Amino acid sequence: MLKKFVMGLLLTSSLFGQDFLLNFVKYSTAYASFSLNAPRYQDDKFAIVGGLSTGDLVVERDERELKADFQKSFGIRKIGRFKYEPKRGVKNAGNGGTWYDGSEQNANETATLGPVKGWEYLIKWSEGRQWGNEYVNQEYWLRYIGDWMIAKVGWTALGLEDIKYGQGDLRFKWTPPILDDKLTFSVGAKHRQHPVYGFDAMVLDTTWYKGQWWNFAEDAFGIDDNMWFDPTMIDEDGNWIHQELYELDPVTGDLVPIEGDGPFWNEGGEYWGHDWLWRDDNGRIFAYTDREYFLYHFPGMLENYIGGVKKDLGYQRETSLVLGVDYYHYADNWWVHAWGNFLPYHYGHDKYSYHNAMHYHNHLDGKKECDKCVALIGDGSGDPSRFKFSEAGMAHTWTDYDFGAIFGVKIQDNLGVFAEGRYLYYWERPAYDFKFGLNYQFVGF
Repeated sequence: MLKKFVMGLLLTSSLFGQDFLLNFVKYSTAYASFSLNAPRYQDDKFAIVGGLSTGDLVVERDERELKADFQKSFGIRKIGRFKYEPKRGVKNAGNGGTWYDGSEQNANETATLGPVKGWEYLIKWSEGRQWGNEYVNQEYWLRYIGDWMIAKVGWTALGLEDIKYGQGDLRFKWTPPILDDKLTFSVGAKHRQHPVYGFDAMVLDTTWYKGQWWNFAEDAFGIDDNMWFDPTMIDEDGNWIHQELYELDPVTGDLVPIEGDGPFWNEGGEYWGHDWLWRDDNGRIFAYTDREYFLYHFPGMLENYIGGVKKDLGYQRETSLVLGVDYYHYADNWWVHAWGNFLPYHYGHDKYSYHNAMHYHNHLDGKKECDKCVALIGDGSGDPSRFKFSEAGMAHTWTDYDFGAIFGVKIQDNLGVFAEGRYLYYWERPAYDFKFGLNYQFVGF
C-alpha cells in the first residue's frame, strides 16, 4: 500500500511538470526511526503434567519473558503547522523544537481542514510490538484545500484496534463571516472501502452449526478423528460386551449404577467405553476425547476459519453523506481547535456492506422496521439461520462519526493546562486517544 501511494504521488506530480513537483515537496519532512524498550515483567507459570493416578503431582515450570517492545517508523509529511504546535525537524531541533520519530499522536492530523490552502499529504508507517502484541499502523492521505472545496483520498490501518479502511472525501465548505472566519462548515460525500464488519460466524458460514460438527471439523480444518475403545469391552469373537457403569456412594459405600446418554452409553443406558481421539494433518494426536477437542481446540480453530472466510469476501464499499464543522482560535494566552464529522446516511454497494450488518443486528433484536425490511431480512425472530441478506445497492441510516479537539490555556507565565484527543467511531468499532495535563515551571524561591 505504501509503494502504491508513493507512486501515485510521483505520478500526480509528474503530470504537472518539474516546477509543480518541486513546490509539491517543498517544506515537507521525511523521517525514519527505531526505538527499543524493555518488556513487561512476567511471573513464571506452573503446569501440572502428571500424577493423576498416583496423587503425587508432577509440576513443570514455564519461565515466561515477553520479547522487548519496539517500534520502527518511516514517514513523509507536508502538513501546515498550527500556531499551537511545536516546531519539529532538524532545523528546529534543540531550539525549542523536537524531532519527528513516528511515535507522534498528533490529534490535528485527523482534522478536516489545515491552516493553509493547497496540497498537503501524509505518509506514516510504523511496525512494532507492545506488551507482546505485534502491530502495523499505516496512515496515508493526500488532501487539497481550496477556497470553497476540500478533496481528500487516503488509507488508514490501525493494527491494535483492528480497523482499516480506504476513503475518498469530496466536500463543499463555507466559512461565514461571523466569529472572524474561525468557524467552517462542510458538506459532501465520503466513499469508504473496508473489510467485512458487523457479521458474526452464524451468518458468514452456516455449515459449522448445521449438521454434525465433527464432520465439519474434519473438512474445514484438515484434521481427523478416530475411534478408540477399551479392549476389555470386546469378547473373543469381536463383539461388544455391554456393562453398567457405577459410582461409589460416599455415604453408604454402595455401588450405584449410572445411566446416561451420548457417546459413552448405548440406548439402554449401558456403558460402551469408547471415544474419539483427534490428529492433526501430520498425524500427531492433540486431543484424546471429543470433549477435550470440543472444549479446548474447536473454538480457536473455528475463529481462525471464520477469519479466513471474512478475508476471502474482500473489501466492502459504502458511500455516505458527511457533514463537518471546524473551529479554530489562537491567542497568546489560550487556543482551541475543534472539529467533527457526522455520517448519518449511507448507501451500501455490496452484499456484505454495513447496511446489511445493520439489518442483521435488527433481526437479532427481533425488530421489525417495516414490512419491506421484514421480507428482506427475516421474520424478526432473532434466529440467525433465518436472516436473509438484502440486495446490494441498499440505503440505510446509522451513525458513524469522528471528532477531535485541542485546548490550551496559559493561566500564568509559569502555569498552564492542556487537553487534546480524537475519537473515531466507524461501523461500531471505536478508536481513540486522549491527553489531559497541567504544566508548572518553578521559577525562583
